[in-house]
Amino acid sequence: MEVLKERYSITELSEMLQLSDHTLRFYEKECELEVPKDERGRRYYTPELANMMYKIKLMRSEGLELKAIKRILQQDRMFFPAPVPDDSTTSLAPPAGREIESVQALLNEIGRQLAKEISYELDSTREHLSREIAKSKLELGACVENSIRRLESRMEKHYEEVDRAISNWRKRNSGNIFRRIFYRVFGAK
Repeated sequence: MEVLKERYSITELSEMLQLSDHTLRFYEKECELEVPKDERGRRYYTPELANMMYKIKLMRSEGLELKAIKRILQQDRMFFPAPVPDDSTTSLAPPAGREIESVQALLNEIGRQLAKEISYELDSTREHLSREIAKSKLELGACVENSIRRLESRMEKHYEEVDRAISNWRKRNSGNIFRRIFYRVFGAK
């Protein structure tokens, strides 16, 4: 976000970010942000706070929950502490060596969280696949059984038709067998 002023009122920032005043106050409360007030008691946002609100808006639009955003912001503050209000020449940089420890701690935590999430996703995927395979086996078994029943029914009808045809042939030809044998033996028609 482009910073143009040293201070923004809540109305100005809400218009810039296209968020309601209520939403900005909600983000302040949930992310535990310290927003200064002027001599009349009205909130004003420094360029750093304005950028932080912009980051919160972007992370929300990406689907992150406020708890996760709060955690990310707290980790950012650990690396980039808020400026000291007095005009002393105190250094804001963490003591030497602490940056590496902080980064290592952060990376270790990210690694643990990532491993936990991956493990959870793998387990849930494995369970889902097992259920789907079992379901497919049952469906396939039912299909095979239905196909076998239909085939058996067709075969039974076919055999019944063959039996009827043979019975009809026997009835029609039962008296004629003797004539044929007679004609074949004696050669007369």
